[in-house]
Amino acid sequence: MTWRQFQEETAEFFRSLECDAQVEAKIIGARAEHNIDVWVRFTKFGLETKWVIECKDWNSAIPKKKVLALKSVVEDVGADRGILISTAGFQSGAVRACEKTNITLTDLDGMKETASEDLIASVLHRIETRTVELKYDLHSLYITERIGQNSVSSKPLPGVDGNAVMCAIGALGVLEFGFDRVRLKKPPYPVKFDDSGDRQVVVDTLEGFVAAASEVIGEAESTLKLQQSRQLK
Repeated sequence: MTWRQFQEETAEFFRSLECDAQVEAKIIGARAEHNIDVWVRFTKFGLETKWVIECKDWNSAIPKKKVLALKSVVEDVGADRGILISTAGFQSGAVRACEKTNITLTDLDGMKETASEDLIASVLHRIETRTVELKYDLHSLYITERIGQNSVSSKPLPGVDGNAVMCAIGALGVLEFGFDRVRLKKPPYPVKFDDSGDRQVVVDTLEGFVAAASEVIGEAESTLKLQQSRQLK
């Protein structure tokens, strides 16, 4: 297999997963333009995931400096993950350099085995991050005052509908519990309360959880925008 065929096979695999995959893409980052072996984009439920794939058909193991170079490119173009695919393995320094980062070292077969789940995991990470951000922003619509040595009082800012805000915060709280169960791989996954407010709505699959979580976040974002506009009047 030639290097070009290596790139094309990688791109074709991601296309089979309904991703947009460009070979030898020129991507402009915050600091420079980069030539990327395979540039993968994946949009699910309105959330775009971007991956930088580097294909190394070398006769020797990949050194640490190549991992650091890929990490720099990923950061510059705002990608969610970088994947370094090697036909000859990796040096120990390269393996250590990617620990606790968004860089994955693999071979082509290993990438094919895990890519589908990893794409969903990337979307889940983005949704969970947005959930935390929204909770913080919704809490900022309240003012908290100390009323004693060990107690505080919170009330909505002028013009803000406190009930609407607390309902949105509560819905996001259920979603956070759902993320905990997702990490433990223990379905069903709770996503929200039903219209009565007495029972939790749950789903059994990751795809279902992502779809439902996206709806909950969309509703929370609408509540936040509405209450922020009311607060400004």
